[in-house]
Amino acid sequence: HSLDLDACISTMHLTKIEDHDDYFFITLQVPDQVGTDVIVSNQIVMFLGAQYIVTVHPSSLKTLTALFQSCKDDEKQRGALMKSSAYLAYQIIDRLVDGIFSILNNVQTSLDSIEAVVFDEKKSSARPINAARRQIAILRRVIYPLGLYIPDIAKAQKFGKENLTIYFSDVQHKVGKLSATVEEMKEMVEIYNDTDFTIGSERTNTVLSFLTIFFTLTLPAAVIAAFYGMNIPIPGALTPGAWISPLGPYTSLIFLLVLILLPTLAMALYFRRKGWF
Repeated sequence: HSLDLDACISTMHLTKIEDHDDYFFITLQVPDQVGTDVIVSNQIVMFLGAQYIVTVHPSSLKTLTALFQSCKDDEKQRGALMKSSAYLAYQIIDRLVDGIFSILNNVQTSLDSIEAVVFDEKKSSARPINAARRQIAILRRVIYPLGLYIPDIAKAQKFGKENLTIYFSDVQHKVGKLSATVEEMKEMVEIYNDTDFTIGSERTNTVLSFLTIFFTLTLPAAVIAAFYGMNIPIPGALTPGAWISPLGPYTSLIFLLVLILLPTLAMALYFRRKGWF
């Protein structure tokens, strides 16, 4: 059908299955890892009839490429897979689902690496956590529809003589396990994200508290320096009328240091008593 052909080149990737009596039109979304932290969603289109199966998929999808190459090179393997078009469709879907497990293993390795450093107060794990959240979001978006449509795909066994119910049930079980694993990963990465945020906030609050206390303790010095920096005669300043003391020319300096240290020490003792540092 022309609409099916349009779906093959459409940029709107949707998982669906349509029964056109003489053939099934199937579109699936499967994840593919193209880098250490990059997971993309690939669309696979299948036209499944009684005597044929036609797939439209990216050439970069190694799972299908390896399957078709093995059929091309090994006649025995080709005969074992081509019992019927429905059985071959099962083999394709089963291998695609198995490929997702390896991707989940890589994501789990990333989560283990995050766990090893997320509780370190001196390091921030925001970037790897965000990368893991993005990976898990893509996996959830791809895997969830698979679980919904696998039972409908099982109806394609009408094109074969063999009862394939148990085979598609096994695929359904695998997809269910994948979905449960992804949900568990989602909970883990959210815990890591909350932990990193809490530790980061505590680290920031500690720095701000230190700076606030530090600048508060310097206020007496700043006020006194501003006061004695005015261009007017003030007792104790180096101006005519300054008092005469046995301490000699350092009288003003000693007076100012005492005047600065007394309120500073008083505030420091008060902050310490309050437990602010």
